[in-house]
Amino acid sequence: MSAITLWTPEQTQLISSTIAPGCSNDELRLFAYACQRTGLDPFSKQIYAIKRGGKMTIQAGIDGLRAIAERTGQLDGSETFWCGEEGDWKDVWLSSKPPAAAKTIVHRKGSQHPFVGVARFADYNAGQGLWSKMPAAMIAKCSEALALRKAFPADMSGVYSTDEMDQAETVTVTTTEPAKLPKVDSSKTFTAGKAAIAKAKSLQDLEDLQPRMAARLEAGEISQEQHDQLLQLMLEKENELSDN
Repeated sequence: MSAITLWTPEQTQLISSTIAPGCSNDELRLFAYACQRTGLDPFSKQIYAIKRGGKMTIQAGIDGLRAIAERTGQLDGSETFWCGEEGDWKDVWLSSKPPAAAKTIVHRKGSQHPFVGVARFADYNAGQGLWSKMPAAMIAKCSEALALRKAFPADMSGVYSTDEMDQAETVTVTTTEPAKLPKVDSSKTFTAGKAAIAKAKSLQDLEDLQPRMAARLEAGEISQEQHDQLLQLMLEKENELSDN
């Protein structure tokens, strides 16, 4: 893992005002880490940092996610299907009515099973813009993003496509109490992650920790917030090791 390339003051100001508006200095450093890890260029508008509800979300276009997967050398193709309310999957959507869902299957070299992402139109529809003009294409991109993150969690964990997040701009609030899910105690896993970072003696040690962290996040063993905190600790440890 090479040290993060520092932006010039002019570049940092540009990113802060246009690509990552409202982000703190610490959030900008996390964003820089994500840019390095994914290999995406914020100045080419491949990756963004968006603040919603006081929390930063790192987003990329679907082409950016495809580029990440392609660079791994492990992507072995993908296919997308659509279905209506009847649930019959089709490889092309010809109806003028939006599909009920899209499903993308991503194949990874060396894997014994494909990775499937299913996106319901009702869950992602923003109700405006391209969602009104090209509903089948938009929901297909969401299902593809889901499948790509499943197939390449170490490279894409915490990075969401802009199409997936469109619906977050318009949130409907109801008074219905959400179903209570059993709580998972992530404190031990989080503490173990911090200890592993502290014990790292080389940049290679830190690089080896990345897929483990991504797997813990994917399995729900740590929260997104804890994952981001571990990334911050890794960044600080990386700077410490690079100075020695």
